[in-house]
Amino acid sequence: MLTRTPGRIATGAIATLAGIAVLSPMAHADSHTSAAPKKPSKLTVQSYTKYLKKQHTGHARATLVKFNKLNKKQKAVFLKDLQDRKVYKALQGKVNVRFNKPVTTTDKYNKEVTFVTQTNTSIAKDKAGTATVRFTVTEKIFNIPVTAETISIKFGTAPKASKRATATAGVKNVNAAIAIDNKRVNVKGNFAQTTWTATPQVKSFGKKAVYKTEKVFANKSRVRAGLANIG
Repeated sequence: MLTRTPGRIATGAIATLAGIAVLSPMAHADSHTSAAPKKPSKLTVQSYTKYLKKQHTGHARATLVKFNKLNKKQKAVFLKDLQDRKVYKALQGKVNVRFNKPVTTTDKYNKEVTFVTQTNTSIAKDKAGTATVRFTVTEKIFNIPVTAETISIKFGTAPKASKRATATAGVKNVNAAIAIDNKRVNVKGNFAQTTWTATPQVKSFGKKAVYKTEKVFANKSRVRAGLANIG
């Protein structure tokens, strides 16, 4: 499922990645946790298949087709990695590249898990010369994408373009062990930041949520972006 959160627009000096304070994870705590139904102990082939069928999205349908093609042993390994807290916490990435240079890097976590970091840039042929920067970090198991967290920022490059940037954040998640969301995207100058909250849906993932911050800073020359754990 893909969710998007618009950014709040702010003016002021351009911020750097190091100059923005991380939002407090406690601001994203679920106030209705006590009323939540009892969580299942772990994911099974049957429960995960049922979960994918209930999503009613193209992403979930594609995942189901690929998951069904795995053999019995691979399915067991897939589900073990999917609900492993350590694997999700290892999902991180960062870039510092030229603006007009698309970059894709792949890091191996183990034999079947990889983390893919992608950065794409473009400039529209409009009066503002609107530049768009999109930064995504994706976790794949047996080359099947299970979660992808994205932050995007847009800003004008023409001399008379508005100095106000806008930003959005979105997640594609078919990891039934966690529900991932964010509240907002903060924007200051050409810097955007959001905080992701991964709330456990099964006991095997652990009791506490995992918090990540995703940031992007861009101008016509450079792009710096990153996804990292909070705490």
